Amino acid sequence: MRPALLALPLALALPALSEAASALEATVFIRVTGELRGEYQHAWKETVELRDVEVATGSGFVISPGGYILTNHHVVSAEDRVVERDGREVRLQVEVTRVEVLFPADGTRFEARVEAADPEIDLAVLSVSGVDLPYVGLGDSDALQPGQPIQVTGYPLGRAVDVGKQARSEGVPQPTVSRGSVAAMRTGDEGDARYIQTDAAVHPGSSGGPMVDEQGYAVGVIRMALGKRTGMAFAIPINRVKDFLQSAGYERVFPTRRLSLGAPQAFERKGLRMRVPDTFEDVSRTRLRVDWPAPGEVALHVERVASPLGLAELEGAVVAGRDFPGFVGTTAAAGRQARLGRRPAVIGWAQGSSPDGEPLELGYAVVDLGAEKVVARYMGAPEHVAFNRSVFAGSLASLEADPLLTAEVSARATPAFEPLALTDPARPSADLPGGWYQEPAEFSACPGLPAPDGATAFSPEGDFTVAVRLAWWRAPAVAAQQALAACGGARGAYGFRVERLGLAGLVQGSFVPREDGLWGVELVAPSAKEPFVREGFRSWLGAVAR
Repeated sequence: MRPALLALPLALALPALSEAASALEATVFIRVTGELRGEYQHAWKETVELRDVEVATGSGFVISPGGYILTNHHVVSAEDRVVERDGREVRLQVEVTRVEVLFPADGTRFEARVEAADPEIDLAVLSVSGVDLPYVGLGDSDALQPGQPIQVTGYPLGRAVDVGKQARSEGVPQPTVSRGSVAAMRTGDEGDARYIQTDAAVHPGSSGGPMVDEQGYAVGVIRMALGKRTGMAFAIPINRVKDFLQSAGYERVFPTRRLSLGAPQAFERKGLRMRVPDTFEDVSRTRLRVDWPAPGEVALHVERVASPLGLAELEGAVVAGRDFPGFVGTTAAAGRQARLGRRPAVIGWAQGSSPDGEPLELGYAVVDLGAEKVVARYMGAPEHVAFNRSVFAGSLASLEADPLLTAEVSARATPAFEPLALTDPARPSADLPGGWYQEPAEFSACPGLPAPDGATAFSPEGDFTVAVRLAWWRAPAVAAQQALAACGGARGAYGFRVERLGLAGLVQGSFVPREDGLWGVELVAPSAKEPFVREGFRSWLGAVAR
């Protein structure tokens, strides 16, 4: 890799532009001028020198609103060449003196500087002094599949000028769009993707233009066509471009961190196995969830739910954002059937927004375990998802789950009680169900009820759909009647019906004042199982009060 030194940055005024609505807005016409020295071979040698000559034209595209532009090295290098004129061989020596970048919308011109170049892979990064320029977001070429639709944007044949004509100042030719598909991914000797083969029409002058996917993200840089008769053209994969940008120190054009997929990871207590990004850290303390909030990036949420719904119905609920917070879908479910860990599953992508209207993209997998399902969701800004799409897709495709709902309550369940402390040993103890599975849990979100100072939940081994919850507030944080009113209760107790994902349930509870504070006691169970645990819950409520 070697830097190429050209002109100093000097730009004409350009009004502030918004993010490109399409690749057309951010695909620029590149015009290279320089000094040309031609040697004609007669019986003697004749030398002709020309200055301020247009020596090359090509295509490029903006990859950052701050003015970084990607193109091919051969577009801006204007190497020496041999041509034929009037039957005579002419040896041309070219010295580049200026590179101009012209925008198609209004012909606005920038004088550009070549910041970095690599002739081996044929890439160059230009910079101009503009701000808020329309740009093409970077996608993920490792996520491409043969047959996937793409489009190519550029300036085929430029202005149809010959090398050596005097430089002109006419306007910019309009960029053209050529639609096609990914024909194949061509690999090198080490198995790495070197070229994207496409059937989209590519001509001289298109070099350096973007190949974009259906969402408009760049997945390649047009490199060459293999003759007019073949109908074959090739692009440099955008992930290879990312390698080039990183090695040249230009990670600042990336919208987010570049992730890689780690080795398979087992979440033993949660009955899950999957590959996750190398920066992943699970922050959930409950066995029914895996959570990676990743503020400002793409978050991962894996949730185990009890539901009689089939895969198609549950997929619709996930995509629409029903019963799964944080995402409001604007596209219909369009996942593909799969088998994950030999279990029936569906995997897909959806567009939507956050509850406050910010654009989001969702990658999801739903695994069918019978009476229970596992729902995994990657959720983040579309540009961030597109940048690392292959990592998220690979993670979802690796998901395996074992059932936790293995011994459903079907008869009277009255556990023995024993004094146990809440999760934090510094907090007081109470009589709690012995032999049941204990884990941290949230108490009911009753309006106006402050967060407890401690909380825990217990479920029978093999049935997480039944749970008794215990919460504690230090005195005098909240009074019993105040807490009861917050939960809509009367006569010492509260209760309400709930339904989620086709499963009807019951929540009922009460508050017990003691010298060490206020205790909240709550039962959560499917309606069909409530008779089996009602008596045990009452016994436990009495035990806490004593």
